[in-house]
Amino acid sequence: MDRIEKRTKFTLDGTAYEHANPTPQLVAGSVRRFPSGTEPRVIAQVPLAGGGTVEVHGYATHYTQEWVSIEWNDDNIQHFACWVPAADVRRPGEDEWRGRYVAF
Repeated sequence: MDRIEKRTKFTLDGTAYEHANPTPQLVAGSVRRFPSGTEPRVIAQVPLAGGGTVEVHGYATHYTQEWVSIEWNDDNIQHFACWVPAADVRRPGEDEWRGRYVAF
């Protein structure tokens, strides 16, 4: 059992969700980090524990060719993070991003 349980239940726009918390097989040396303070704003389709996805507006912190680590705050300003397939992450258009600042 982990000493620190990772939070997976969050609320967006008044709706409760639980993300699936996928754990990709990461090859040593393949993970890159965006420089601190330059983490890009992204919109991601986060996989849910019960199936399906939910759109999350957050920041990308780490990445590989296949996966991106996303961090966001929910309605209650709680901090969440999970890995998302890179194909499910995109940069927002101008004035499209509705996320909140995340303290890293």
